[in-house]
Amino acid sequence: MIKVFLVEDESIIRQGIKNNIDWKSNGFELVGEAGDGEYAYPMILKSRPDILLTDVRMPFMDGLELSRLVKKALPKTKIIVLSGYNEFDYAKEAIKIGISDYLLKPVTSASLLEALKKAADLILEEQEHSRLLERYFIDYEKYMAFPDKSDYSGVDRKLIRNFLKTGNAEECGRFIDEYFEAVGEDNYMSLLLRQYMTMDIFYCVQEFIRSLNIEEDSIPADLMELKRVMKAVEKVESTIDYLKELFTFALTMRDKNSGDRYGIIIREAWEYIAENYGNSEFSLNMIAGYIGISSSYFSSIFKQGTGQSFVEYLTKVRIDHACELLKCTTLRTSEISEKVGYNDPHYFSTAFKKIMGQSPTEFKNKISQEHVEK
Repeated sequence: MIKVFLVEDESIIRQGIKNNIDWKSNGFELVGEAGDGEYAYPMILKSRPDILLTDVRMPFMDGLELSRLVKKALPKTKIIVLSGYNEFDYAKEAIKIGISDYLLKPVTSASLLEALKKAADLILEEQEHSRLLERYFIDYEKYMAFPDKSDYSGVDRKLIRNFLKTGNAEECGRFIDEYFEAVGEDNYMSLLLRQYMTMDIFYCVQEFIRSLNIEEDSIPADLMELKRVMKAVEKVESTIDYLKELFTFALTMRDKNSGDRYGIIIREAWEYIAENYGNSEFSLNMIAGYIGISSSYFSSIFKQGTGQSFVEYLTKVRIDHACELLKCTTLRTSEISEKVGYNDPHYFSTAFKKIMGQSPTEFKNKISQEHVEK
């Protein structure tokens, strides 16, 4: 989830923002709120939000001063400023500070959500360039928390399979370097563990290459021989060089054969969305966890493969199904809203109108009128 912290001194506005956005369904988590910058700042340092949403004019510490402090302490945090029409000087100063967006009050839920999604897309794009292991392995943090890194067998195989499925050949060298760094020098310097680790990887890659159904004569003569593996593990440097060669070959052959690097992932995602769009708890984290890669990397893959963000695609699927229910059933709008994954009928109506250009009621009345005329 993209973490959001809200600072707004007017309680009514703050409550309106909190209650009129379906945070979870849109991939956000509201991690805190405050009515003043001075009170908010220590809470922000503790919760480390991805996005700070703050009013400009507040008592004790205004939004600009808060933004300066946050940008200095948490430079990656994106800041969206809310301001009145007569505060243009504040806007100019906010731009100098490096805020991500500047919205004039009164702010609608739709425009605020659009600004939040714009900031979230930028955050996810930046996260895509983070450590490779975190991109390809959703359980990376659990792996790093193991007291004994030698107990890695199950999670190791999952990591390798995810990289083989979605990585690219140009990343192989960096991936192996980071992999060894994660295993830890105390572990990979042990010949016994290095042999076990390398053989485990070897069999994973061997299984993957076989799944490609490539001709035997296209595989380098000694690359898949156990004698080559056992020779390579004698030294750390030769182990690393061998694994880089092995992975580069596997991924090069995968791309040559399929020509569709992300096809498997996208198809899995479509099927999972079709089965779960009605779940109001359905989220980016949930689908990324099902597929087995980090949420930020899944988001990037999905956008590249479909031309739509995950939230845009999920919303379209939900609204399409809502249209079918409005056409073919006598269910009330609130019942349809729940069936397609929206707990809040008002938010459902807003999402429906944004896509269809009319409210659910108007859509249903139009369908009914067409039937009468026929």
